Amino acid sequence: MPKEILMPALAAGMEEGHLVRWLKQEGEAVKRGDLLAEIETDKAVMEMEAEDEGRLGPILIGDGSRGVAVGTLIASILAEGETAPARVASAAAAPAVAAPVVAAVAASPTLVPSAPVPSAPAPVAAAAPAQSLAARAPSIAALVAARKVVASPLARRLADDFGVDLGALSGSGPKGRIVRIDVEKARHQRAAPATPRLATGAGQGGLTHAWLRQGEGRPLVLVHGFGSELNGWRPFLAGAAVSRPVLGIDLPGHGGSAGHGAARFEALVAAVGQTLEELGLSDLDLVAHSLGAAVAVALAAEGYPDVRSLFLLAPAGLGPDINGAFVSGLARARTAESLAPWMGELVADPAVLTPAFVRAAAAARADEALVAAQQRLAAALFPDGTQAFSVRAELEQLRIPVAVVAGTEDRIIPPGHMRRLPGMVGLHLFPGIGHMPQLEIRDEVWRLLERHLRAAG
Repeated sequence: MPKEILMPALAAGMEEGHLVRWLKQEGEAVKRGDLLAEIETDKAVMEMEAEDEGRLGPILIGDGSRGVAVGTLIASILAEGETAPARVASAAAAPAVAAPVVAAVAASPTLVPSAPVPSAPAPVAAAAPAQSLAARAPSIAALVAARKVVASPLARRLADDFGVDLGALSGSGPKGRIVRIDVEKARHQRAAPATPRLATGAGQGGLTHAWLRQGEGRPLVLVHGFGSELNGWRPFLAGAAVSRPVLGIDLPGHGGSAGHGAARFEALVAAVGQTLEELGLSDLDLVAHSLGAAVAVALAAEGYPDVRSLFLLAPAGLGPDINGAFVSGLARARTAESLAPWMGELVADPAVLTPAFVRAAAAARADEALVAAQQRLAAALFPDGTQAFSVRAELEQLRIPVAVVAGTEDRIIPPGHMRRLPGMVGLHLFPGIGHMPQLEIRDEVWRLLERHLRAAG
């Protein structure tokens, strides 16, 4: 079947990139390791390598496209005689997305919304009154000020969303460029209480979150497992026809929430619940994996916020056993070389985890604070290779639709934990599948999720 090419995460915390240009043409032969395209991140322009052999299929995202979300389907590699799937072919029939061009400022950073660029400034006659120039001075000054702020496109969008003044920030990127972390730091400093975040404990929300899809209707909220982050959901979302808004949340000790400080299971539940309340979400469906699934069950059982249904992938918290070597090995790993063997334990077929996926996970773990936080979590939640928390009793209390998806070859959590589930819980146990069904059998999981959401109303 066609091998999908997704916008890769080439740097820690990368959420979107600029596809500078393709280095291969549609229909051109491709070998593993060939350079396919140039991708610009917040920090540099990097080359994307092919991970399969064949010929390059329809290009869905064209040269110069900005703001392409990580995990977006951008093209595919086809084997001899293979044709692109219908959804890819239909998308390719439309013009490839191209970056908007403003001729007058093509080489300048993206302008902030408050500084519109007139399409063609009217010439000023020599005899024009002095006050006409004075009247134009504020808008010209704003335009000049906007051009002087050097920031990544993602940083600009986040600054607009959070109401952060880019002009007041010092950039930590190359040549002083303002990047995502600078905006998020300014946002937290503005909203933070006087005491340090690490001292706030379980009563503090404020978890990093991102709307991964826009849409209408009841939102889907995604909660990842131990050692992952909200960006880990992007391959699952890639190419899916999602009409609802989709929110991803970083658990404490993970992703952008590495410094939150919560370590007990109850503190994780409280932090997620308070974050949802702070966002004003009171009617939602939860989709969660592993540790995140246990958090989702506890959250629904406590009654806040109003959770309409649960869709749980390889849930933790249903028995004491867990692969302790995996947990401690993952928590220690800092490089792609040390991480790859442990990530291979997550799936029945290691080929599911592409080198780019592993590199992106390793890039996130270059943060010493994140590694230290996850080691603390591992010691508190999984001491001596034991799950020190249980949500089986809470699951039995629930009166909302609950579906569980798991694999018979799960090497992290024994599949036997899925037995003895309450009769009203729908169990979908797939033979030959490991701990990551959302990656190993993505299409099947999507079909189950769509059916589950229709049943939940």
